Amino acid sequence: MWSRVLILMLLELLVAFERELGHALDAERVSSAVTVADVESFVREAESARRLATATEGIEKEEATPLELPEPLREAAMAWMGRAQHGFYDRVLHTEVSGRAFIPHNRNCIIAANHSSHLDMGLVKYALGSYGQKMVSLAAQDYFFEGNRYRKAFFENLTNLAPMPRGNSLRQALRQAGDLIEQGHTVLIFPEGTRSTDGQVHEFKSAVGHLALHHHVDILPVWLGGTHRALPKGATLPRHRQVQARIGLPLERAELLRLTQGLSAVEASRVVTRLAHRAVVMLSQERILDTRDLKPEEVQDSIAPPEPESLETVFRELELRFKAGSVQEPISFYFSLGDTERWTVRVTDRHCEVVPGKVAGPADCVLKTSPDMFTRIVRERYTPSPAEFLAGTVKSNNIQLLFTFQKVFQLESVES
Repeated sequence: MWSRVLILMLLELLVAFERELGHALDAERVSSAVTVADVESFVREAESARRLATATEGIEKEEATPLELPEPLREAAMAWMGRAQHGFYDRVLHTEVSGRAFIPHNRNCIIAANHSSHLDMGLVKYALGSYGQKMVSLAAQDYFFEGNRYRKAFFENLTNLAPMPRGNSLRQALRQAGDLIEQGHTVLIFPEGTRSTDGQVHEFKSAVGHLALHHHVDILPVWLGGTHRALPKGATLPRHRQVQARIGLPLERAELLRLTQGLSAVEASRVVTRLAHRAVVMLSQERILDTRDLKPEEVQDSIAPPEPESLETVFRELELRFKAGSVQEPISFYFSLGDTERWTVRVTDRHCEVVPGKVAGPADCVLKTSPDMFTRIVRERYTPSPAEFLAGTVKSNNIQLLFTFQKVFQLESVES
Protein backbone atom coordinates (compact mmCIF):
# COMPACT_ATOMS: atom_id res chain seq x y z
CA MET A 1 0.00 0.00 0.00
CA TRP A 2 2.73 2.44 0.97
CA SER A 3 4.58 1.70 -2.30
CA ARG A 4 1.45 2.68 -4.30
CA VAL A 5 1.12 5.87 -2.26
CA LEU A 6 4.79 6.73 -2.87
CA ILE A 7 4.42 6.13 -6.63
CA LEU A 8 1.35 8.40 -6.74
CA MET A 9 3.21 11.09 -4.78
CA LEU A 10 6.14 10.84 -7.18
CA LEU A 11 3.86 11.17 -10.22
CA GLU A 12 2.11 14.18 -8.70
CA LEU A 13 5.50 15.78 -7.98
CA LEU A 14 6.66 15.18 -11.56
CA VAL A 15 3.47 16.66 -13.02
CA ALA A 16 3.79 19.74 -10.79
CA PHE A 17 7.42 20.30 -11.81
CA GLU A 18 6.71 19.79 -15.51
CA ARG A 19 3.75 22.20 -15.37
CA GLU A 20 5.98 24.81 -13.76
CA LEU A 21 9.10 24.31 -15.90
CA GLY A 22 7.36 23.57 -19.19
CA HIS A 23 9.19 20.35 -20.10
CA ALA A 24 9.66 16.78 -18.92
CA LEU A 25 12.05 15.82 -16.10
CA ASP A 26 14.13 12.73 -15.43
CA ALA A 27 11.93 10.57 -13.15
CA GLU A 28 14.93 8.62 -11.83
CA ARG A 29 16.65 11.86 -10.84
CA VAL A 30 13.51 13.00 -8.94
CA SER A 31 13.09 9.67 -7.17
CA SER A 32 16.74 9.70 -6.08
CA ALA A 33 16.31 12.99 -4.21
CA VAL A 34 16.72 12.54 -0.44
CA THR A 35 16.66 16.10 0.86
CA VAL A 36 14.98 19.36 -0.08
CA ALA A 37 18.41 20.58 -1.21
CA ASP A 38 18.54 17.73 -3.75
CA VAL A 39 15.19 18.84 -5.16
CA GLU A 40 16.27 22.47 -5.34
CA SER A 41 19.48 21.41 -7.13
CA PHE A 42 17.89 19.51 -9.99
CA VAL A 43 15.12 22.12 -10.36
CA ARG A 44 17.76 24.83 -10.81
CA GLU A 45 19.58 22.66 -13.38
CA ALA A 46 16.35 22.00 -15.26
CA GLU A 47 15.49 25.70 -15.28
CA SER A 48 18.98 26.63 -16.61
CA ALA A 49 18.67 23.99 -19.33
CA ARG A 50 15.25 25.36 -20.29
CA ARG A 51 16.56 28.92 -20.56
CA LEU A 52 19.57 27.79 -22.60
CA ALA A 53 17.35 25.82 -24.96
CA THR A 54 15.01 28.80 -25.35
CA ALA A 55 17.92 31.16 -26.07
CA THR A 56 19.47 28.72 -28.55
CA GLU A 57 16.16 28.25 -30.29
CA GLY A 58 15.85 32.01 -30.58
CA ILE A 59 19.33 32.33 -32.09
CA GLU A 60 18.65 29.51 -34.56
CA LYS A 61 15.40 31.14 -35.62
CA GLU A 62 17.15 34.49 -35.98
CA GLU A 63 19.93 32.96 -38.09
CA ALA A 64 17.43 31.08 -40.22
CA THR A 65 15.46 34.25 -40.91
CA PRO A 66 16.85 35.82 -44.10
CA LEU A 67 18.03 39.42 -43.96
CA GLU A 68 16.35 41.30 -46.78
CA LEU A 69 17.16 44.88 -47.72
CA PRO A 70 14.41 47.19 -49.00
CA GLU A 71 14.65 47.42 -52.78
CA PRO A 72 15.57 51.15 -52.93
CA LEU A 73 18.35 50.59 -50.38
CA ARG A 74 19.53 47.48 -52.20
CA GLU A 75 19.71 49.30 -55.54
CA ALA A 76 21.55 52.26 -53.99
CA ALA A 77 24.04 49.97 -52.25
CA MET A 78 24.69 47.94 -55.41
CA ALA A 79 25.18 51.14 -57.42
CA TRP A 80 27.71 52.39 -54.88
CA MET A 81 29.50 49.02 -54.81
CA GLY A 82 29.55 48.97 -58.61
CA ARG A 83 31.29 52.34 -58.67
CA ALA A 84 33.74 51.20 -55.98
CA GLN A 85 34.51 48.00 -57.93
CA HIS A 86 34.96 49.98 -61.14
CA GLY A 87 37.33 52.33 -59.34
CA PHE A 88 39.35 49.38 -58.01
CA TYR A 89 39.98 47.98 -61.51
CA ASP A 90 40.37 51.48 -62.95
CA ARG A 91 42.74 53.01 -60.40
CA VAL A 92 44.14 50.43 -57.98
CA LEU A 93 44.89 47.83 -60.65
CA HIS A 94 46.38 48.62 -64.04
CA THR A 95 43.64 47.12 -66.23
CA GLU A 96 43.84 46.78 -70.00
CA VAL A 97 40.72 45.82 -71.99
CA SER A 98 40.43 45.07 -75.71
CA GLY A 99 37.62 43.84 -77.96
CA ARG A 100 34.70 45.81 -76.49
CA ALA A 101 33.40 46.32 -80.02
CA PHE A 102 32.47 42.62 -80.08
CA ILE A 103 30.00 42.85 -77.16
CA PRO A 104 26.46 41.90 -78.38
CA HIS A 105 24.53 44.72 -76.69
CA ASN A 106 21.21 43.75 -78.34
CA ARG A 107 20.89 40.27 -76.79
CA ASN A 108 21.91 38.15 -73.84
CA CYS A 109 24.56 35.47 -74.15
CA ILE A 110 26.82 33.08 -72.27
CA ILE A 111 30.19 34.54 -71.35
CA ALA A 112 32.89 31.86 -71.28
CA ALA A 113 36.12 32.91 -69.54
CA ASN A 114 39.18 31.24 -68.10
CA HIS A 115 39.43 31.29 -64.30
CA SER A 116 42.41 31.44 -61.94
CA SER A 117 41.58 34.12 -59.35
CA HIS A 118 38.85 35.75 -57.27
CA LEU A 119 39.60 38.87 -59.34
CA ASP A 120 38.16 37.26 -62.48
CA MET A 121 34.45 37.89 -61.95
CA GLY A 122 34.93 41.58 -61.23
CA LEU A 123 37.35 41.92 -64.15
CA VAL A 124 34.78 40.47 -66.57
CA LYS A 125 32.16 42.88 -65.27
CA TYR A 126 34.56 45.82 -65.61
CA ALA A 127 35.56 44.78 -69.14
CA LEU A 128 31.94 44.52 -70.30
CA GLY A 129 30.97 47.96 -69.02
CA SER A 130 27.22 48.61 -69.05
CA TYR A 131 26.59 45.17 -70.60
CA GLY A 132 28.00 43.53 -67.48
CA GLN A 133 25.89 45.39 -64.93
CA LYS A 134 23.12 42.78 -64.91
CA MET A 135 25.39 39.81 -65.56
CA VAL A 136 24.67 36.79 -63.37
CA SER A 137 27.13 34.12 -62.35
CA LEU A 138 26.56 30.77 -60.69
CA ALA A 139 28.50 30.45 -57.43
CA ALA A 140 29.08 27.61 -54.98
CA GLN A 141 26.32 27.75 -52.36
CA ASP A 142 28.46 26.37 -49.53
CA TYR A 143 31.22 28.93 -50.18
CA PHE A 144 29.16 32.12 -50.64
CA PHE A 145 25.70 31.53 -49.19
CA GLU A 146 26.09 29.42 -46.05
CA GLY A 147 27.50 29.97 -42.58
CA ASN A 148 27.41 33.51 -41.18
CA ARG A 149 23.96 35.04 -41.85
CA TYR A 150 25.48 38.45 -42.60
CA ARG A 151 27.82 36.97 -45.19
CA LYS A 152 24.81 35.16 -46.67
CA ALA A 153 22.79 38.39 -46.65
CA PHE A 154 25.59 40.25 -48.42
CA PHE A 155 25.80 37.83 -51.33
CA GLU A 156 22.01 37.48 -51.58
CA ASN A 157 21.27 41.20 -51.53
CA LEU A 158 24.30 42.95 -52.94
CA THR A 159 25.66 40.70 -55.72
CA ASN A 160 24.41 39.09 -58.90
CA LEU A 161 25.52 35.64 -57.80
CA ALA A 162 23.10 32.74 -58.06
CA PRO A 163 23.69 29.93 -55.53
CA MET A 164 24.42 26.47 -56.90
CA PRO A 165 24.84 23.52 -54.49
CA ARG A 166 28.28 22.08 -55.18
CA GLY A 167 27.25 18.48 -54.69
CA ASN A 168 24.21 18.58 -56.95
CA SER A 169 23.91 16.67 -60.18
CA LEU A 170 25.02 18.18 -63.47
CA ARG A 171 21.40 18.10 -64.62
CA GLN A 172 20.28 20.39 -61.80
CA ALA A 173 23.17 22.80 -62.39
CA LEU A 174 22.28 22.97 -66.09
CA ARG A 175 18.65 23.59 -65.20
CA GLN A 176 19.58 26.50 -62.92
CA ALA A 177 21.80 28.10 -65.55
CA GLY A 178 19.19 27.46 -68.24
CA ASP A 179 16.48 29.17 -66.20
CA LEU A 180 18.64 32.29 -65.89
CA ILE A 181 19.28 32.32 -69.65
CA GLU A 182 15.56 31.90 -70.40
CA GLN A 183 14.83 34.86 -68.09
CA GLY A 184 16.99 37.01 -70.36
CA HIS A 185 20.11 37.17 -68.19
CA THR A 186 23.62 37.21 -69.51
CA VAL A 187 25.30 34.38 -67.63
CA LEU A 188 29.01 34.21 -66.81
CA ILE A 189 30.42 30.69 -66.80
CA PHE A 190 33.94 29.56 -65.97
CA PRO A 191 33.95 26.32 -67.99
CA GLU A 192 37.10 24.96 -66.34
CA GLY A 193 34.92 24.30 -63.28
CA THR A 194 37.33 25.72 -60.69
CA ARG A 195 40.19 28.18 -60.38
CA SER A 196 43.36 27.15 -62.16
CA THR A 197 46.32 26.81 -59.83
CA ASP A 198 48.94 27.54 -62.51
CA GLY A 199 47.34 30.35 -64.51
CA GLN A 200 46.99 28.22 -67.66
CA VAL A 201 43.74 27.74 -69.63
CA HIS A 202 42.68 24.17 -68.88
CA GLU A 203 40.08 21.91 -70.49
CA PHE A 204 36.50 23.21 -70.58
CA LYS A 205 33.56 21.17 -69.28
CA SER A 206 30.97 20.39 -71.97
CA ALA A 207 28.16 22.14 -70.08
CA VAL A 208 28.90 25.44 -71.84
CA GLY A 209 28.30 23.86 -75.25
CA HIS A 210 25.09 22.19 -74.09
CA LEU A 211 23.68 25.44 -72.68
CA ALA A 212 24.47 27.44 -75.82
CA LEU A 213 22.83 24.92 -78.16
CA HIS A 214 19.87 24.02 -75.93
CA HIS A 215 18.92 27.61 -75.07
CA HIS A 216 19.78 29.16 -78.44
CA VAL A 217 22.29 31.79 -77.30
CA ASP A 218 25.72 32.94 -78.43
CA ILE A 219 28.95 32.35 -76.52
CA LEU A 220 31.13 35.40 -75.91
CA PRO A 221 34.74 34.26 -75.28
CA VAL A 222 36.81 36.31 -72.84
CA TRP A 223 40.44 35.74 -71.87
CA LEU A 224 41.66 37.08 -68.53
CA GLY A 225 45.36 37.65 -68.02
CA GLY A 226 47.47 38.58 -65.02
CA THR A 227 44.88 37.74 -62.38
CA HIS A 228 46.64 34.55 -61.30
CA ARG A 229 49.86 36.49 -60.74
CA ALA A 230 47.97 39.28 -58.98
CA LEU A 231 45.81 37.14 -56.68
CA PRO A 232 46.38 33.38 -57.04
CA LYS A 233 44.32 30.75 -55.26
CA GLY A 234 45.06 30.97 -51.54
CA ALA A 235 46.18 34.63 -51.54
CA THR A 236 44.18 37.36 -49.77
CA LEU A 237 45.78 40.58 -51.09
CA PRO A 238 46.83 41.49 -54.65
CA ARG A 239 50.53 40.96 -55.27
CA HIS A 240 50.76 42.60 -58.69
CA ARG A 241 48.65 45.22 -60.45
CA GLN A 242 48.83 44.44 -64.17
CA VAL A 243 45.68 42.62 -65.39
CA GLN A 244 43.96 42.45 -68.75
CA ALA A 245 40.81 41.21 -70.46
CA ARG A 246 40.47 40.39 -74.15
CA ILE A 247 37.00 39.97 -75.64
CA GLY A 248 36.57 37.92 -78.81
CA LEU A 249 34.01 37.60 -81.56
CA PRO A 250 30.78 35.95 -80.34
CA LEU A 251 30.38 32.32 -81.33
CA GLU A 252 26.96 32.88 -82.86
CA ARG A 253 24.24 30.29 -82.46
CA ALA A 254 23.61 30.07 -86.23
CA GLU A 255 27.30 29.35 -86.82
CA LEU A 256 27.38 26.76 -84.04
CA LEU A 257 24.40 24.97 -85.61
CA ARG A 258 26.09 25.03 -89.03
CA LEU A 259 29.33 23.63 -87.69
CA THR A 260 27.64 20.83 -85.71
CA GLN A 261 25.09 19.78 -88.33
CA GLY A 262 24.53 16.04 -88.36
CA LEU A 263 26.02 15.40 -84.91
CA SER A 264 24.18 14.02 -81.91
CA ALA A 265 23.37 16.42 -79.08
CA VAL A 266 26.25 15.09 -76.98
CA GLU A 267 28.77 15.30 -79.82
CA ALA A 268 27.57 18.78 -80.78
CA SER A 269 27.99 20.00 -77.21
CA ARG A 270 31.55 18.70 -77.13
CA VAL A 271 32.45 20.39 -80.41
CA VAL A 272 30.98 23.74 -79.30
CA THR A 273 32.82 23.46 -75.98
CA ARG A 274 36.10 22.86 -77.81
CA LEU A 275 35.38 25.86 -80.01
CA ALA A 276 34.86 28.03 -76.93
CA HIS A 277 38.11 26.73 -75.44
CA ARG A 278 39.93 27.36 -78.71
CA ALA A 279 38.55 30.91 -78.87
CA VAL A 280 39.78 31.75 -75.34
CA VAL A 281 43.21 30.20 -75.95
CA MET A 282 43.55 32.18 -79.21
CA LEU A 283 42.70 35.37 -77.32
CA SER A 284 45.58 34.61 -74.95
CA GLN A 285 47.76 34.59 -78.08
CA GLU A 286 46.25 37.89 -79.28
CA ARG A 287 44.31 36.17 -82.07
CA ILE A 288 40.57 36.13 -82.83
CA LEU A 289 38.58 33.03 -83.76
CA ASP A 290 36.10 33.76 -86.57
CA THR A 291 33.82 30.75 -86.98
CA ARG A 292 32.77 31.95 -90.44
CA ASP A 293 36.17 30.83 -91.69
CA LEU A 294 35.60 27.26 -90.52
CA LYS A 295 34.03 24.31 -92.31
CA PRO A 296 31.97 21.64 -90.49
CA GLU A 297 34.22 18.79 -91.55
CA GLU A 298 37.42 20.41 -90.34
CA VAL A 299 35.81 21.42 -87.04
CA GLN A 300 34.37 17.99 -86.37
CA ASP A 301 37.54 16.15 -87.41
CA SER A 302 40.34 18.35 -86.15
CA ILE A 303 39.03 20.57 -83.38
CA ALA A 304 40.31 18.18 -80.70
CA PRO A 305 43.16 19.66 -78.66
CA PRO A 306 46.62 18.88 -80.10
CA GLU A 307 48.78 16.29 -78.46
CA PRO A 308 50.85 17.88 -75.71
CA GLU A 309 54.48 18.62 -76.59
CA SER A 310 57.00 16.19 -75.17
CA LEU A 311 58.87 17.38 -72.11
CA GLU A 312 62.17 16.09 -73.41
CA THR A 313 63.40 19.61 -74.22
CA VAL A 314 62.51 20.75 -70.71
CA PHE A 315 64.50 17.91 -69.16
CA ARG A 316 67.46 18.57 -71.47
CA GLU A 317 67.40 22.14 -70.15
CA LEU A 318 67.89 20.69 -66.67
CA GLU A 319 71.16 19.11 -67.78
CA LEU A 320 72.41 22.55 -68.82
CA ARG A 321 71.29 24.08 -65.50
CA PHE A 322 73.02 21.45 -63.35
CA LYS A 323 75.31 22.98 -60.73
CA ALA A 324 78.17 20.69 -59.70
CA GLY A 325 79.00 20.50 -56.02
CA SER A 326 75.40 21.11 -54.89
CA VAL A 327 75.00 17.74 -53.19
CA GLN A 328 77.30 15.50 -51.21
CA GLU A 329 75.41 12.20 -51.58
CA PRO A 330 73.73 10.80 -54.74
CA ILE A 331 70.02 11.66 -55.02
CA SER A 332 67.41 10.27 -57.43
CA PHE A 333 64.20 12.05 -58.53
CA TYR A 334 61.24 10.44 -60.27
CA PHE A 335 58.71 12.63 -62.11
CA SER A 336 55.17 11.48 -63.02
CA LEU A 337 53.75 14.26 -65.17
CA GLY A 338 50.25 13.91 -66.57
CA ASP A 339 49.12 10.71 -68.26
CA THR A 340 52.23 9.84 -70.26
CA GLU A 341 55.37 11.72 -69.18
CA ARG A 342 57.66 9.68 -66.87
CA TRP A 343 61.25 10.74 -66.18
CA THR A 344 64.05 9.90 -63.79
CA VAL A 345 66.83 12.32 -62.82
CA ARG A 346 69.88 11.19 -60.83
CA VAL A 347 72.51 13.57 -59.52
CA THR A 348 75.84 13.17 -57.76
CA ASP A 349 78.42 15.67 -56.64
CA ARG A 350 79.75 15.92 -60.21
CA HIS A 351 77.25 14.42 -62.62
CA CYS A 352 73.59 14.67 -63.72
CA GLU A 353 71.77 11.87 -65.55
CA VAL A 354 68.33 12.32 -67.17
CA VAL A 355 66.56 9.11 -68.23
CA PRO A 356 63.08 8.69 -69.81
CA GLY A 357 60.75 6.43 -67.85
CA LYS A 358 61.15 4.88 -64.43
CA VAL A 359 64.36 3.06 -63.57
CA ALA A 360 64.66 0.13 -61.21
CA GLY A 361 64.48 0.78 -57.51
CA PRO A 362 62.67 3.42 -55.50
CA ALA A 363 63.55 7.10 -56.00
CA ASP A 364 64.55 9.33 -53.11
CA CYS A 365 62.03 11.97 -54.21
CA VAL A 366 58.85 11.53 -56.26
CA LEU A 367 57.00 14.46 -57.83
CA LYS A 368 53.56 14.16 -59.41
CA THR A 369 52.01 17.14 -61.20
CA SER A 370 50.89 18.34 -64.63
CA PRO A 371 53.29 18.91 -67.55
CA ASP A 372 52.34 22.62 -67.52
CA MET A 373 53.19 22.97 -63.84
CA PHE A 374 56.55 21.23 -64.24
CA THR A 375 57.38 23.44 -67.23
CA ARG A 376 56.67 26.49 -65.07
CA ILE A 377 58.86 25.13 -62.27
CA VAL A 378 61.79 24.78 -64.68
CA ARG A 379 61.39 27.66 -67.12
CA GLU A 380 59.83 30.28 -64.81
CA ARG A 381 61.58 29.16 -61.62
CA TYR A 382 58.15 28.81 -60.10
CA THR A 383 57.79 27.55 -56.53
CA PRO A 384 54.42 25.80 -55.93
CA SER A 385 52.43 27.32 -53.09
CA PRO A 386 51.27 25.41 -49.99
CA ALA A 387 47.70 25.69 -51.33
CA GLU A 388 48.75 23.81 -54.48
CA PHE A 389 50.17 20.99 -52.38
CA LEU A 390 47.01 20.88 -50.23
CA ALA A 391 44.78 20.84 -53.32
CA GLY A 392 46.76 17.94 -54.80
CA THR A 393 47.94 19.95 -57.82
CA VAL A 394 51.49 19.07 -56.78
CA LYS A 395 52.28 15.88 -54.85
CA SER A 396 55.58 14.71 -53.39
CA ASN A 397 56.85 12.23 -50.84
CA ASN A 398 59.73 14.54 -49.82
CA ILE A 399 59.19 18.28 -50.08
CA GLN A 400 62.61 19.02 -48.58
CA LEU A 401 64.31 17.27 -51.51
CA LEU A 402 62.28 19.44 -53.89
CA PHE A 403 64.11 22.43 -52.45
CA THR A 404 67.35 20.53 -53.05
CA PHE A 405 66.20 19.94 -56.65
CA GLN A 406 65.72 23.71 -57.05
CA LYS A 407 69.23 24.37 -55.70
CA VAL A 408 70.91 21.69 -57.83
CA PHE A 409 69.36 23.05 -61.04
CA GLN A 410 69.40 26.75 -60.02
CA LEU A 411 65.59 27.04 -60.03
CA GLU A 412 65.15 29.14 -56.93
CA SER A 413 62.38 31.70 -57.39
CA VAL A 414 63.66 35.11 -58.43
CA GLU A 415 61.14 36.78 -56.05
CA SER A 416 62.33 34.77 -53.06
